[in-house]
Amino acid sequence: MKLANVLAAAALFASSLAFAAEPAKKEAAAPAKAAEPAKKEAPKKDPPIPETKATVTDSSVPVETQDDARKLAEAYLNAIAKKGGDEALESLLGGATLRARSYSIPDWKIVSRPKHRHEVGTVEALNGFVTSIDASARAALARLQGGGGGPTGDLNELTAEDATKILDPTRKKAKAFITNYPVFAYIARADKPVYWHPENPFRKLLTDVGEKGEYQADLDLFWVETAREGMPARQWPLRVVRFQANGKDTGLKILPASDWNAE
Repeated sequence: MKLANVLAAAALFASSLAFAAEPAKKEAAAPAKAAEPAKKEAPKKDPPIPETKATVTDSSVPVETQDDARKLAEAYLNAIAKKGGDEALESLLGGATLRARSYSIPDWKIVSRPKHRHEVGTVEALNGFVTSIDASARAALARLQGGGGGPTGDLNELTAEDATKILDPTRKKAKAFITNYPVFAYIARADKPVYWHPENPFRKLLTDVGEKGEYQADLDLFWVETAREGMPARQWPLRVVRFQANGKDTGLKILPASDWNAE
C-alpha cells in the first residue's frame, strides 16, 4: 500500500475516533489571584484492559426452527420488504431511524443460521474494556492531530510506520475485547469504525445497567438472500440480539446496520 493511502486511512480512522472524544468542559473565569508557579499534570496512565473472560455457550438451532428469534427476523424482513405493517421496525436496538424506515429490500429468504451464542460475564469487565479502548482512541486521535513524527506536526509528515504505531494499541485492545467477550463485542461492533459513533446503542445499554453486576447477552445470526431483478443474488447477515443485566432486559432486538442517521 502506498504511503499516501496509509496516511489517508489513518486520517479516516482518526476522524472516527473523534466520535468517542468527550467535549471539553468550559469553566467560568476565576477571580484574579496572585501568580502561582504552574503545576505540571502527571501524564494519565492508559487504563489496562480486564484480564477476565466471559463464558460463552454455543448451541445448534435448525434453520427452519420457528422460535422467537426466527419469528422476529421474519417480521422485520417482511417490514422492510413492505409486506404488511412496519411495527417490527420498532424492534431495532436503539430505535428505528428515518433511514431504517425508508430502507427496502426485494423478496427474501433465510438460507442459513449459525449456532446460537449465549454469553455470561460481568458488567464491570465490559465497562473496563470500553474505558480502556476509548482512552487509547483519544490518545491516538491527539497524536494524529498533533502530527506525530513529522518535524512540523503535520499529519502528512507521518510515515506509515508512525501511523501504525499510533493506531496499534487501540486495535490490540479491540482485538482482546473481541476474543474475551465475543458476543457483546459483536453487539458493540468493536471491530468496526462505527463502534465510535455516538448513536451506537451499546453505549446507552452500559449506561443504563450501571458499573457492576452480571450480564447475559444472546446472539442469533441469520443469513438472508435477496435478489433484485437483473442483478445477482446477495447474502447478508441479520442479527437478533438480547442483553440482560441488573434487572434491565432489552428483549429480542434487531441489531441495526453499521450506520445511523443523526436524527
